Amino acid sequence: MTTGDLAVVLDLETHDENGGEKTWAAEAAPAAGPRLIAFPRGQQAAAAAMTDARHAAMGWLKEAESALARADDRRDAVGGYDQAAYFFHESHVRWHLGDHDGSIASLRRSNAARSPLERQGRLHCTGVIAERQFRMRHIEAACQTWGMLLDEHVTISSARGDEHLKTILKALPAYPSVPRVQELEDRAHQVAALKAA
Repeated sequence: MTTGDLAVVLDLETHDENGGEKTWAAEAAPAAGPRLIAFPRGQQAAAAAMTDARHAAMGWLKEAESALARADDRRDAVGGYDQAAYFFHESHVRWHLGDHDGSIASLRRSNAARSPLERQGRLHCTGVIAERQFRMRHIEAACQTWGMLLDEHVTISSARGDEHLKTILKALPAYPSVPRVQELEDRAHQVAALKAA
């Protein structure tokens, strides 16, 4: 499992974008390495933010950041919790606490911190950026980001990419008058047909 995939799993198995908590907030053993401490702290921060527990969320996030700062270059057994995973957690905390622009910025930092080999994680993170832009009614920005996702999705096999593709096809028909929407929708249908072949 890559660190990008780890970021996807630990966040989206902990909670979903519709606000439903799927609980998994493990406690790290006292002797665990810094990355293994940061891992559940990031999860706990995201879960706390979903319940609007701002103080707790920011506290857990700070603990995750501090633990990660103490880590060396070695990777622990949970897949190597790293800056990309941390920023992904931070983005969820910011989103659920109402800092939507900050959430997008954290997602961009998450992708910037990823290895070029972490294509699955990068693809998913890009899709989350687009979906949040869309929910903020930044439709043209979302179209631009979704276009980047389609560029990547045609080159790899990804179940999460397929889910993002379905989101595109469901979301765009509501905005037929927005520039770029029709072009992107046509392209999304082409990619869907390619994937189904």
